[in-house]
Amino acid sequence: MTRSPGDIEQRGLEAPLLHPSGGSNASSFHHSEAALKSNFWDCTLNLTKVILGAGIMALPRAVALLGWGAGLALLLSVGVLTHFTVHGLVYASDRLKQDTYSGLVRAALGPLPEKVLQLAMLFGCLGFEVVYVDIIGDLLLGEAPQWDGLITTWLPAEDRTLWFVGRPFVLLLLAALVLAPLASLRTMGHLGAVNAVGLLSLVFFAGTTVWLGAAAALQGTGHSLPAAPDWGALGRDTASRATALLAVVPILLTAASCHQSVHPLRAMLHPYSGAALDRIVALSLAAVTALFLVVTFAAYTAFGSDIRGNFLNNLSVPELAPLLGATAAPFVSFGIKGGYAVSLVGSAVLIMFPLRQSLLEMLVPAEAVPGGPPVRATLYLGCTYGLLATVYVIAVFVPSIWDVISFVGAVACTIMCFIIPGLLLVKYKDQRTWSHWAQRAAARAVVLLGVLLFLNVFVGLYMNAAKPAPAAQPPVGTGLLGAGAAGMEGTGPGADGGVWELAKWAGWGA
Repeated sequence: MTRSPGDIEQRGLEAPLLHPSGGSNASSFHHSEAALKSNFWDCTLNLTKVILGAGIMALPRAVALLGWGAGLALLLSVGVLTHFTVHGLVYASDRLKQDTYSGLVRAALGPLPEKVLQLAMLFGCLGFEVVYVDIIGDLLLGEAPQWDGLITTWLPAEDRTLWFVGRPFVLLLLAALVLAPLASLRTMGHLGAVNAVGLLSLVFFAGTTVWLGAAAALQGTGHSLPAAPDWGALGRDTASRATALLAVVPILLTAASCHQSVHPLRAMLHPYSGAALDRIVALSLAAVTALFLVVTFAAYTAFGSDIRGNFLNNLSVPELAPLLGATAAPFVSFGIKGGYAVSLVGSAVLIMFPLRQSLLEMLVPAEAVPGGPPVRATLYLGCTYGLLATVYVIAVFVPSIWDVISFVGAVACTIMCFIIPGLLLVKYKDQRTWSHWAQRAAARAVVLLGVLLFLNVFVGLYMNAAKPAPAAQPPVGTGLLGAGAAGMEGTGPGADGGVWELAKWAGWGA
């Protein structure tokens, strides 16, 4: 295997993948496993598990805002683009005989793009670490004003806002007493049951969501997801709607993000072929997209426009009782929240491995060679606790997973999933055939799309910063990158719906 200080994912980003029963060694990559039993379906399950992350909790709200027309079109488009760009990674890796994403980028595009990729991976892992901690906080504490989380629901209503059940203190205990000891360990063997718990909790979650939608439909209280965007929820003026739409697209982009796991999966697959890996990716994306659609439509049928930015917050006892009955609601609510909380603790520990390795690769590349001697304890623990402290601060001050996923999707995922794979396709689909010419053209369009999505988050930030002070607070599910001023009266240029007025108001062409 090609090894270098840049190959960050060999140790870390293998972690979320279940090791196949066939005993394939993921630490070395050879094309001589023909005599071994195929693990095609093991790898398909592995990749499906990787894609099914915390992003599924923000999807119902995103599609509810877009309507089923644009939401369905974007979900399908993201799935197709993900398959196309993953094919580019596999094709370039086979051609250059590179077994890690960083090594591929260094060999194909040079050291500067490799550093950009490393930064994107570092930022992406940090973002999803924050998302995991945010969701655990929501599960433990619930959401105002009910505060009906796993901890707070047992307290009298008047005690649910005391400091010792406040978000800062509870997340501090979580980080110090649970995450820090687990993340300090140097191996992942102790987390062998995490994938099983995660899969079971996701199956239970999806089944319950379908149950809720069916119950609402049978009771005659179901809601019909509209085809058009929910302009009222997006905002009352052009500027608010534009800001909201800029935030929704990256939410959908992160839904199918799996590029960081392609090379570990490539090492696991036996017998290996690029065509087989393409089929695995296609099957996983098809299954995940179908699940996303079922969950989204069922969630909207049950809760309508009241879907939260974190859909788990809808699964409280008071909101489930009208659909499931007073007896079943507590068991279902606590079962989903408890199982998902355990799963997310494991996911938060797993994502710490690539996050820490990415930081070590950038700070001390000579000591952080994958497969080399262990990093000294002081450096290893210092990075671990420093990263946990950073995650804690961000999770306390940015409690909305909507904001974090939107920002990560617009910044990190566009680089890892669109821009760099597109550049690889443009460079290595170089045969003088119609197929390669068409793929190069499509890859150029993907790179352009990635650049635009990367820039849109900064446009959204500028628009939010430039907008006049609002007259009211935004509704649930909006914020820094969400539907910034949704539900507010527009008082400045752009409130009349004019596109040119909006452009001038945002500073474009002024």
